[in-house]
Amino acid sequence: MSTSPEDTNPTDETPGAAAGDTRAAGDTGAGSAFLEGTPVGPPPAPGGLFAAETFSVIGLLLFALTTVHTRLFELFSWFFLSGAAPSHSAQQAAVLSAEVAVAGGLSALSVLAAAVALFRGGAATRAWSRWCAAATVVVGSLMLIVSVLTFAGLPSGS
Repeated sequence: MSTSPEDTNPTDETPGAAAGDTRAAGDTGAGSAFLEGTPVGPPPAPGGLFAAETFSVIGLLLFALTTVHTRLFELFSWFFLSGAAPSHSAQQAAVLSAEVAVAGGLSALSVLAAAVALFRGGAATRAWSRWCAAATVVVGSLMLIVSVLTFAGLPSGS
């Protein structure tokens, strides 16, 4: 950028402002920095295998696996809420209890991974990681409670 007199606009309010500079006198440029994607605050913590972001994503993936691939809510409403005790064989009862135990175990692992992400995180941890980990801890804990209640309400078989 040249600082010769012909490059400056004499009608600008700020002395020495360039002709192409449209910022106001008190503007720090944070708005344009946001639009450009440049960080304004402290730099993010370095990532890696044991970073908070890694554990946050692990917790979220385990939670997604729990909610998508199990029939936990169906079994919860069938055995715990309705109080129905259909007659199942011992083999069917074992399969149902194994399914609920796997869902509870995955819920516990997702809560554990997200809690590790929250404990490893700090002021420099990315915001999406903290939000994701907090949501996984809250909803994963509810899923864990549902799986324990469902396991307690399962019939033992005959």
